[in-house]
Amino acid sequence: MSEEETLRRLTEDGRRLVSEPFLKGEAEIEQESIEEFVEPIPGNPTADLGTLDDAVDAALREYSEYETAIDGALAQDVHQCLDINRRVAGDPGLWHWLAVVEYPDLVRHRWKYRSEDAMREKFLGAGSDLYSNAIHRLWWIAELTADGDDYSLTETVFANQTMVNKVFDRWFARYQPAVVAICDELADEPSRVIDDATRRFNHTLTNVQLEGLSEEDARDVVTQIISEVKSE
Repeated sequence: MSEEETLRRLTEDGRRLVSEPFLKGEAEIEQESIEEFVEPIPGNPTADLGTLDDAVDAALREYSEYETAIDGALAQDVHQCLDINRRVAGDPGLWHWLAVVEYPDLVRHRWKYRSEDAMREKFLGAGSDLYSNAIHRLWWIAELTADGDDYSLTETVFANQTMVNKVFDRWFARYQPAVVAICDELADEPSRVIDDATRRFNHTLTNVQLEGLSEEDARDVVTQIISEVKSE
């Protein structure tokens, strides 16, 4: 493992430096320009950025632009190399710093520029939306699907973009027992079933106290919904 480095965050004022040419990869932000907008994170969390740098470089070499397989290749590395808890992960400035300052080439390599708003979200999204920031989403999906050092469910999820799109863009996506149950049960199902089942599951949970729902309870609900969807 490489030496641990202290993580930092990009301030709200620093977001002004993210121009459309930067989003397109036609311009870079000079280090001296952005340095005044970078600040420490309370508690001084650290990361093994050397190892993560190597993993990112390998992914950029191995995968063509815009390949969804990049996500699965890097999620475990992002999750393991960042020594943070969920409270720290809830700080949007951390993810803005990682995307804008540390790994802008990764963001552009993974996500095609389609509009300024869409690309800005990949760099400057985060917060309550698990699906927005390009690096934030990798950490959170791994956090919610890993079982200790076992990332098999994480790999299963990222191998199915319908699962990624339909599960982690839902309001229940930060509640781990529900996420594990639905991802596990839908792992071998076709896109039609995943689409319909996640929509119904999301609706069902609006009438349930989510924090009181165990993984077993969630699994029972999911299997019933899947059965109903497949019988129609």
